[in-house]
Amino acid sequence: MKIYEMSNQQRIDYLLEHDFIDQGQADFLAKKQPLSEDLANSLSENQIGIFGLPYGFATDFLINGKDYLVPMAIEEPSVIAAASNGAKRVKANGGFKVITSPHIMYGQIVLEGSSPELLAKLEKNKATIIESANQARQSLLKRGGGVVSLTFEKIGDDTEVLLGVNTVDAMGANIVNSMLETIAPQISELTGNDVLCAILSNSGKSQLVKVEARMKFSDLQTKQMTGQEVAQRIVRLSDFSKHSVMRAITHNKGIMNGIDAVLLATGNDFRAEEAAAHSFYSQKGYQPFSNWQIKDDQLVGTLELPIEIGSVGGAIKALPMAQLSLAIMKIDNSQELQAVIGSVGLANNLSALRALVTTGIQAGHMSLQSKSLAVSAGAQGDEITEISKQLNQIKEYTLEKASELLEKLRKQ
Repeated sequence: MKIYEMSNQQRIDYLLEHDFIDQGQADFLAKKQPLSEDLANSLSENQIGIFGLPYGFATDFLINGKDYLVPMAIEEPSVIAAASNGAKRVKANGGFKVITSPHIMYGQIVLEGSSPELLAKLEKNKATIIESANQARQSLLKRGGGVVSLTFEKIGDDTEVLLGVNTVDAMGANIVNSMLETIAPQISELTGNDVLCAILSNSGKSQLVKVEARMKFSDLQTKQMTGQEVAQRIVRLSDFSKHSVMRAITHNKGIMNGIDAVLLATGNDFRAEEAAAHSFYSQKGYQPFSNWQIKDDQLVGTLELPIEIGSVGGAIKALPMAQLSLAIMKIDNSQELQAVIGSVGLANNLSALRALVTTGIQAGHMSLQSKSLAVSAGAQGDEITEISKQLNQIKEYTLEKASELLEKLRKQ
């Protein structure tokens, strides 16, 4: 039986049998109680309930020679299906090759006013400022992290103090903000200038991930097109997105579909990642995150993106489902998680582009939405599967048709 045909309990049993989870984690999943009331209250203001999202996993990810099942939290069924489909095609050709960079997060202190004398005074006291910042988070130094850079620059009428910190496996927002708020008063006293603000930057410019995927033409063909024709059309559409902002936006949204789903499943900040990704590709006019070319009779896709995440601390440590996600993937550090997230983005991109240039996006998308339509029409239990099946047979995906089919089914 294929995984998507299994019941929820059968999928949990599959994870257990293949050592992705242990018995305790299987029991936790079966209970379907992701958060206690106390934990929910600690994570949100004015908390009155738990907003649920479906939690599933994508299959067939081979990344830098290691196999992964990738947990994803999302309400759109086609996203997990597309990720698995894209990953399976790439796996048949050696899998994803990923290069990650050091985990550096930046923080800014904005001083009111600027002058050559002020900048010179800051440079003269640079070592002392760095020492103070490191002392604010001594535990980070023990893990191999700490301040890696400190620069000063006149911006407009004010002065930017930019602190670069290796946050190791933590996302780093609280670490960097703590350091900034420690050194900001010292810098103000040193210079005599008031501090306008002290806050991290979500630029992600030093957390770049580079992903590559290669495919033989034969792994792209459809009943109507040869693999080479499909590859050529994917390249053409990819090139078009470099010249059309309208297309680039949707091209990138498809990539973020998969990335955000993994971020949610692992307790990471998807808002920070969205800001980092889109700003990175807006420096010289908005551009697509990925690029597709034909090289050596193969379709080659690349994605380069800042991926601003962590694998320890904060909500990641507090949320049981986030811990479960990391356990299923057997993640050792944040750079490994970055590699997985980048690969998911490129896999979703491949599936979307292939669908767009062949059958169109709606054919697969709506067939997967048929169960949602059945539920919206009021179907329950086995009725959902039957109404979904009938909608897929007639390919008329409307709530009215789903309601009509349900009424007929119940009369029978």
